[in-house]
Amino acid sequence: MVRTLLRGGLAAAVALAVAGPAAAQDLPNLREARGMVFAEDGGVEWEVYAADGLTAADIATLEQINLIQPQPHYAAMAVHPASGLASERTSLAANYHDEDNARAAAMAACGADCAVVMVIRPAGWEPGRALQLSQQATAALTGEYRRLPRRSRAMAISPSTGQWGIGESREAAVIACAAEDCRAVVEG
Repeated sequence: MVRTLLRGGLAAAVALAVAGPAAAQDLPNLREARGMVFAEDGGVEWEVYAADGLTAADIATLEQINLIQPQPHYAAMAVHPASGLASERTSLAANYHDEDNARAAAMAACGADCAVVMVIRPAGWEPGRALQLSQQATAALTGEYRRLPRRSRAMAISPSTGQWGIGESREAAVIACAAEDCRAVVEG
């Protein structure tokens, strides 16, 4: 089941993060990148997956959870089905740059014999977007990034951690991102 929650004016905390080596390829500029990403305030949709061992009440809770406490895209929840939804092993990984890395983070935190039971994506999500950014990184791209000097600005992201950074060069953005796998994704 896919649910869509439309929300306007999402507040995004701008937290500069960690970095790694910058790639030496042509990157989209701000105008191009804005056309490639989902709107940060366009809402989210979520999909719930049944897992052996979860009760009907657990599934009903998952189907309502994003209405009660909305999470930013991209996110995934993993549970240990034998322990139930309320287990301390249940893990939510949110604000990643794509669904695959959110799923991997949730599974890593949950541990062995876990299953992904919910994913949260931008409303209207479809696979194959050339540039995917977390909700916070999208907000920074359309806000803080826009105010940097046009000729030298860049944004870097860490797919595996969801961290991101901006700076007045590719190198500065990667340093601000501060994770091992940071790479520049927007320039200019």
